[in-house]
Amino acid sequence: MDPESAHNCVLNFFSKVRIFDPLIKILYSPKNNEPIQVSDLAFRNKLGLSAGFDKNGAAIKFWDVLGFSHIEIGTVTPLSQSGNPKPRMFRLKKDSAVINRLGFNNKGADEIRKNILIAKKTLSKDFVIGINIGKNKDTPIENSISDYKICFEKLYDVADYFTLNISSPNTEKLRTLHESENLSELLSQIQLLNNELSQKFSKNIKPVFLKISPDINNINAQSVYENAVTHKLTGIIATNTTVSRSGLSEDINETGGLSGKPVKILSDEILNIFNELNKKNSGYKLILIGCGGIFNSSDVVDKIKKGAALVQIYTGFIYEGPSIIKKILN
Repeated sequence: MDPESAHNCVLNFFSKVRIFDPLIKILYSPKNNEPIQVSDLAFRNKLGLSAGFDKNGAAIKFWDVLGFSHIEIGTVTPLSQSGNPKPRMFRLKKDSAVINRLGFNNKGADEIRKNILIAKKTLSKDFVIGINIGKNKDTPIENSISDYKICFEKLYDVADYFTLNISSPNTEKLRTLHESENLSELLSQIQLLNNELSQKFSKNIKPVFLKISPDINNINAQSVYENAVTHKLTGIIATNTTVSRSGLSEDINETGGLSGKPVKILSDEILNIFNELNKKNSGYKLILIGCGGIFNSSDVVDKIKKGAALVQIYTGFIYEGPSIIKKILN
């Protein structure tokens, strides 16, 4: 079956069928949970499902039952959009990797908000929902901040935390938001809105993370770090997919972001750069989340040694299946 069709079939099934939940919990939910406090949020363990897997929050209850501590829904845009032309997802089996150029296909902020509200009625109290937000394809990059703000405001009351996606290689010019001036303006506007909404809802400001590219250099990383600290962001998710094709066994010529085992070295390097910057910084520290190339507990240990408080998986789940959660956490 086409990889995207297979993915959607699984999501559709587990978004609608709840009869198997008790069996799924027995078979796959980990016994060894070590709770961790991150910012104002309590996570039951360190393992979450990365953004991009369940873009619309269709199967939130399923991820809760499986034993993840959190899910990151999205990337969500203000308006629904179909994404890039198909085919747009490719498995590289020899490399345990995936190339995707989906292009922020999602049902839009309003519809996804409804999905979250429905799911929250039956979710475990300790299951954390993050929402990854971005811009619509048709929004010029110079107007992109307005899209982030629309999503932030519409989803504020249903999100436990937000992630600003500036790193997908599948939305034109999105990665220019890594540039210092662009990033500073985005973070400034989001944090201003965060404070306004926290007062409106009489709640603490929402934790905000920034998901970055594995393809940035040390100078870019330093600039991103300084901006994140200046604007008191909660932390960094390192990293998104790569446009590099270095060292692949499969002979494939497809554009898009590469995830899976080949991205681990790049992701680990970027994570470590931010960890070292944290060590040198005597003041405000960023919370780091490791993402990229996680297939087993050893990969998780690597991320933790490089400063990750939490980790997220995507491609590892595709290749290893739901048993990966127990293998990692037990």
